[in-house]
Amino acid sequence: MGLHAGPISKAWSAVNFELCDKRGFDADEIGRRLSLLGLDAPESAAHGVELQNTVIRPNVDAIVDSFSDSLSRLDDFDNIVGDQSNITRLKETQRRYLLSLAVDFDKRQYFEERLRIGSVHQRIGVRQSLYQCSMQVLQYLLIQHIPQQVRRDHFAFEEMIQFILKFTALDMSLAVESYCASRVLDLEESLHIADGERESLHHLAVTDWLTNLHNHSYSRYLLGEALDRAKAKNLALCVIMADLDHFKDINDTHGHLAGDRVLQIVAARMISGARNGDEICRYGGEEFLFILQNTEIEEGREVAERVRARIGSNAVHARNEEIRISLSLGVAQAREDDSVDTLIDRADAALYAAKLAGRDCVRLEEHQ
Repeated sequence: MGLHAGPISKAWSAVNFELCDKRGFDADEIGRRLSLLGLDAPESAAHGVELQNTVIRPNVDAIVDSFSDSLSRLDDFDNIVGDQSNITRLKETQRRYLLSLAVDFDKRQYFEERLRIGSVHQRIGVRQSLYQCSMQVLQYLLIQHIPQQVRRDHFAFEEMIQFILKFTALDMSLAVESYCASRVLDLEESLHIADGERESLHHLAVTDWLTNLHNHSYSRYLLGEALDRAKAKNLALCVIMADLDHFKDINDTHGHLAGDRVLQIVAARMISGARNGDEICRYGGEEFLFILQNTEIEEGREVAERVRARIGSNAVHARNEEIRISLSLGVAQAREDDSVDTLIDRADAALYAAKLAGRDCVRLEEHQ
């Protein structure tokens, strides 16, 4: 949705798929992206119709008004939008965006428009952090307007929430991808690329948007580099695999927005519990990878215990609810013949042992 979603209605009638062509979104790639987010199931189209008919269309004006009110409180809003006439046009654009959400989502037109959103944001100077925050506001508003008849059916309610989260994730992934590509293109065309801009783009490419930790793909790159360095210089290297205990129960009991908040707080506590120079990555949904360079396994245990204690030190307050959390951790030290996969596998086995031991504890790998 963002601060400027672009000419939605014009895009649907366009036959030029310039951005899809540039990003390689043919039918096969569209299918892969939908499959990655779990949107390739046969019932997804029906869920899209239900979302439009029960949540969006009956409440579109209220959602747009609330969304615009939320944006208007941001510092950048006046600078980007300008006068009242632009605000009126922005609200109409937002309305068209909502009415197109999850409609014919497996078509190139849908992907072209979502890619165009990122390109427009880059051109008019909307920060990606601002766009991502606005999408979280949209998630909340959509969930808030799920009608009572759906809420009374727990399964249907959870299914609707998951569908909303998946679709906003799809739209966000396409907009961010296009934003970064457009930004890179502009920088390549410029003869004076600022170091700060490069760092910003790098950060977007390697960072998990929710927790601000390194993302999965970059974690494996970092670990590969660390392994090569440790072998070349005969240095110790440890990894920690950590998993948030009973996270599914948190989502089921308190909702996915509260679950997102828990993950953000857990990430912040991990940073405060780790040492300077330790790399912390979000490896999966509620699973985290620590890379501890020049570290023997007993020192790795100390880091893991400190992080575990920091995570469980206080309850998390989310949506006016108190949520108790704990962490299980497994520690492994690199061997001469290790690859990224074998080292992670041993740390994962140690994590599994911690789960079997009752959770909220640290276990070291078994030595062979």
